[in-house]
Amino acid sequence: MDSTERFEMIKKYANYGLEHWGSDTLGVNNTRRFLCEFLSHLYRYVPVGLLEVLPQKINERPPPFFGRDDLESLMASPNCSDWIKISEMVLGPGINFLLQRINNFL
Repeated sequence: MDSTERFEMIKKYANYGLEHWGSDTLGVNNTRRFLCEFLSHLYRYVPVGLLEVLPQKINERPPPFFGRDDLESLMASPNCSDWIKISEMVLGPGINFLLQRINNFL
């Protein structure tokens, strides 16, 4: 799965959120909140070609890598600010986002 396919999946996720909560300010903020939470899990996706052994063991971490393009590198970043950039690419500029599980990333 390349970055454009993943980005299309993120766009669909955002559209489903806007359909559910509406496109007013409250709906966009709810969609952005759930989208950033979704991105906090999605960044762990690693393209299969980078894994040395398949299937990967649960306690093995993938090696740090640069994506095949800038968008893939942005999606693989563990930084909250990069998730906000992705949400702004889909939903436009918005509110500040504070990750609920921030202690896992410090």
